[in-house]
Amino acid sequence: MRTQFSRHLVCPQHTDKQVRLSLESLQGKDNECVEGFLKCDTCQTLYPIVEGVAIVVKDFVASRQAKDDRYEEGGALFVPYRWVQYDHSSEDRLLSTLKWRLKPNEFYNRIVHTISLKTDGVALDMGCSMGYSTLELAKKYAFVVGIDLSFSFIKEARRRLSTSQQENVEFCVADSLHAPFNYMKFDLILALNLLELVQPTDLLSSIHWLLKPHSLVVFADPYDYNYQPHAKQRVDAQTFRSMVEKTGFELVQKTKTESHIPWIIKIHERAYLFYFVDYIMAKKLSKHKA
Repeated sequence: MRTQFSRHLVCPQHTDKQVRLSLESLQGKDNECVEGFLKCDTCQTLYPIVEGVAIVVKDFVASRQAKDDRYEEGGALFVPYRWVQYDHSSEDRLLSTLKWRLKPNEFYNRIVHTISLKTDGVALDMGCSMGYSTLELAKKYAFVVGIDLSFSFIKEARRRLSTSQQENVEFCVADSLHAPFNYMKFDLILALNLLELVQPTDLLSSIHWLLKPHSLVVFADPYDYNYQPHAKQRVDAQTFRSMVEKTGFELVQKTKTESHIPWIIKIHERAYLFYFVDYIMAKKLSKHKA
């Protein structure tokens, strides 16, 4: 973790989210903290930094117990997500047979392409996975943060960040519903493929808290609950749009109708998932929910 990133972080234990964390570095080099702690001087909570990855979650023990190991290295979805974002090849058996030369990460490219340049803006990529969309978004914004609950995803994202040599990006392990950032910090929030993992109403509330007035949020989701059969609140394209409008947001005109963006995930050599992903862009109306 870059040492200056600590200035952006606040303690998620406090509902006002205004208590900044201090950095206690145990091992570091230049401007990097490799091992250490982030500390809240108000409640004395310590958040570990492991292998350069800051873990800033509200309840570390509970998060470990609830952690979905499929997204960790060695889990069922770690390699498929790495393939989608970075490791696919045009020689892949399925991709080479498609009539249209579809790149799996084109889904991310198309989403980021719809976002206007804001060279003084600060953006958040919720559920950033291995950081492909975060790094692309950083080409348009002054500073971008990527968060995910998977330590392995964030570790891989930081490795890709090192390779890209982009200076305006940082990643940490954090919960999208209890993100460790100040009220109204962000000019844009990206929330891709999260609706089956969290309560949509809770996600909308968190995003509304973090966004500046009249700023944008972008959602993209296939509404697939096959991997999360016990999800408490299932939504489809129309019900989610209705929820967005009832939570203090206004839909951008061109996303009021359902969209179908193709996306492929390779599970293993003989199995792929092909999705049509919906895309929604909305603007926060004011400081308070409608």
